[in-house]
Amino acid sequence: MNEEGWGFKDMFWFLAIICVALLLAMMLYNRTFSDLFDSSSGEYSGETYSDIESDLEKTAHTYTDNYYYKILEDGDEGYITIRDMQDKNLLSSVKDIKDENISCSGYVYFEKHESTMYKAYLKCGDNYETAGYKAKYDEKVIK
Repeated sequence: MNEEGWGFKDMFWFLAIICVALLLAMMLYNRTFSDLFDSSSGEYSGETYSDIESDLEKTAHTYTDNYYYKILEDGDEGYITIRDMQDKNLLSSVKDIKDENISCSGYVYFEKHESTMYKAYLKCGDNYETAGYKAKYDEKVIK
């Protein structure tokens, strides 16, 4: 029998130890970087208020295509609240990117001409309010 070099068992255990070490290193690496950029701290979520407004506009488009009481024609205009979209399960709660404990409210104005234009208006407590926001169109705001 040749006693020089590694046998199958030795090579198997060596590779197993290397795989476990790589797995641990990957888990540690992933945990370290996810803690650095964790959005639950409220300081950084990778999302902006403009992103939320854009998502609201897309969701309002889906709402008018599928749930609005009539097919939009030239000259039609109106408002769709966040609550309207939530009632149709198109949208979950909208949270403030600076403070997860604050729920945002708002609405999307739409106007149909050759194409339909959507403009979202968002209010997130005292942290953010879209320019031109009017509380009278937002049914969630206590007046």
